[in-house]
Amino acid sequence: MTRAFVVRRFRSADLDGALAVNDAVGWTGRRVLFDYYAARDDCALFVAEVDGEIVGTGGATIFPGAPPTGWVHGIVVRPRRQRSGLGRSLTEAAIAWLRGRSAGAVLLLATEAGRPVYERLGFVAGQRYGSFAWPAISPASGPPGAGATTRPMQAADLPAVYALDSAATGEDRRGFIEALASACWVATCGADVVGFHVACPWGGGPTVARDAAAGLALLRMAGTVRRAPRSLGLPEANEVAIKYLNGLGIVADRYTTRMWLGTSPPWRPDMIFGVFNFAVA
Repeated sequence: MTRAFVVRRFRSADLDGALAVNDAVGWTGRRVLFDYYAARDDCALFVAEVDGEIVGTGGATIFPGAPPTGWVHGIVVRPRRQRSGLGRSLTEAAIAWLRGRSAGAVLLLATEAGRPVYERLGFVAGQRYGSFAWPAISPASGPPGAGATTRPMQAADLPAVYALDSAATGEDRRGFIEALASACWVATCGADVVGFHVACPWGGGPTVARDAAAGLALLRMAGTVRRAPRSLGLPEANEVAIKYLNGLGIVADRYTTRMWLGTSPPWRPDMIFGVFNFAVA
């Protein structure tokens, strides 16, 4: 049977339709995220269209390396169009774009609804991430541990930040971090940079630290400067951070599963105290 839809690259005129699709599944306030991805050469956005109507969206991001790694993200289909092959086709378009740029591993964070689609495409399931509200913390309720202080990042800190991020993720995300460096904070211990947090304009942001004291200091700091919407993605293996949030009465309100094609890059989930946007870890 001939497909009744077409999957193609996103165009600027598609923005309102793409945002309406995301709004329809509860993914609201994503204009700034679409603007960010659309402006980058290392990212691609896709739409699914039926009779001139945008009914699905998807994206892909490539990180350099030997080989590069790629992420599929933002696979969304209007509720009335789900279970019609649109999600699979959007994912395949993203994978093809990444493979065309020599991606080795292709990764994504899957919702429970999306996971069966990705499993049929050959993705392997790994660890789960929980989504938590950002803690609103008073100065008297700082995290346990000592020796880590926080401050705005300086240009001289970038090499240490890149090294920490590479150790935690196994990927080269310098392009993303550099683009948002003006909203970056670091944790220091003496003269050493031991962690960082990027306050992304869409809420949340990657938070990486070499130990719990630094990571929790960054969470405390971020909790005082974040603006809504606030969403903190944590891998379940970061037991220290999850225990800390639970102690503040904050529990996960949803979960995703880290999945991949190929060989997943080596990573340190215990160093990850927050993700870029709960789509690209």
